[in-house]
Amino acid sequence: MKTRPLIGISIYRNEPIDVRDEPGFNYCLTEAYPNMISRAGGIPVLLPYSFDAWDALDGVLLSGGDDIAPALAGNENDPGEAKCVDPARDAFELALFRGADACGLPILGICRGCQLINCALGGTLVRDLHAAGIAEEHRVEPFGIEGLHPVRAERGSLAERLLAGHAGVCSCHHQAVKTLGRGLRATAWSPAGVIEAFEHENGRILGIQSHPEQMDWLAPFRWLAELAGADGGR
Repeated sequence: MKTRPLIGISIYRNEPIDVRDEPGFNYCLTEAYPNMISRAGGIPVLLPYSFDAWDALDGVLLSGGDDIAPALAGNENDPGEAKCVDPARDAFELALFRGADACGLPILGICRGCQLINCALGGTLVRDLHAAGIAEEHRVEPFGIEGLHPVRAERGSLAERLLAGHAGVCSCHHQAVKTLGRGLRATAWSPAGVIEAFEHENGRILGIQSHPEQMDWLAPFRWLAELAGADGGR
């Protein structure tokens, strides 16, 4: 009998780097994501682009990664460059989000995953923060717990509760949420006003622009696992 919730995690693909590798792409993901899901009480399941059994999952984690295609992000005419776009990943993660949302699963989006959720719900992204005139640095070095920038959360919000004990966050992004998608409400911001977290009105979708998996911030993953474990995630 299953006692721990199955949490599907989106992954990405790379070209083989070794001539001895088999032809085709390699699927990749930093181990920090599944490790945090395991520590939070869930069972991590890495999802290839061919996966479509949404109802087999109890929750979904949309991981970080490269830029979302400008046509999807609604920023084709913005200044700046979209980097390392993968239309196949965009298409899969859109289907994953919509399938999971239709099943009523809890969903956590981190960095790119946060942006993907926003775009899936009709929101738009800033194509490049510096090109848009935002001087604040969001690609913090070193990438990890030592590289933090301040964040402010709305009083009484889920983001404030999850941020308890953390005055700053670890970031590595040059795009960000511009206009919010349907049902979303911003609940945390950087000093310059960049959206750092949003929550959906249904209470089951959370977007975090920073990288909690890189700063040992377990609370967002525990939120996902606990919600997924309640009634099988529904």
